[in-house]
Amino acid sequence: MDEQVQEPLSDQVFINYRGDELREIFVNHLELQLRNAGINVFIDTKEQKGRRLQYLFTRIKKSKIALAIFSKRYCESKWCLDELVTMNEQMKEKKLVVIPIFYNVRSDDVKRAANPDGEGGLDGEFSLPFKQLKQKHAGEPERIEGWECALRSVTKRIGFSRSKYEHDTNFVLDIVKEVKKQLKIPTDECWSAIGIAISAITINFIFSFFIAPKYLPDQKFFQTPEWFIGSLAVVLALWFWYKNNQNKAPLLS
Repeated sequence: MDEQVQEPLSDQVFINYRGDELREIFVNHLELQLRNAGINVFIDTKEQKGRRLQYLFTRIKKSKIALAIFSKRYCESKWCLDELVTMNEQMKEKKLVVIPIFYNVRSDDVKRAANPDGEGGLDGEFSLPFKQLKQKHAGEPERIEGWECALRSVTKRIGFSRSKYEHDTNFVLDIVKEVKKQLKIPTDECWSAIGIAISAITINFIFSFFIAPKYLPDQKFFQTPEWFIGSLAVVLALWFWYKNNQNKAPLLS
């Protein structure tokens, strides 16, 4: 019997990954943090992809963001690559934002794997399994071409590399932050900026109407719109500069 696809909630994120390799050690943590941030996540846990492939394609098409998590055993699964092809098609039509994530695998190895001419070597931890998978499906050249095209296209996008982080925790938090940015969900920094602005306005008011009249001869200037707007702009500019340079997410170009 065909499986009916229920209409997903808004702002759905689809996670494309090698299940038995990453679910317990990484993906469960990522899914939890996304849900804690109020983000609806679709993740396939039933491992019946041969029967459920069209269902998964439908879920991809109903998503706004897809996370493609490349790992050492990713190319052992033809279903992972078939999902990636659909993600790439949706991305080209500007219906989906795809964020590549390189988990304990080198990004340049993943990019080399998509080279149909085999230049640059295909014996890496990611590229060798892909080479073996292509040999196994040598009778399906169109399918192989779709896999290679999807890998080339998706890996050109800015993403995240686990090798640039000491722990999974910060790695996951930066991914969640980027997803929230793409979905235009206010981040903690946004709410902090609002709090800073309110505090600056309050301090400005107290200074201008209670302190300046007592101690400064030209107190009227401190009650003008120019003073209020200018001082608030300076405070916010300094705060944004500090936050931007404090913890920059190590994005992969």
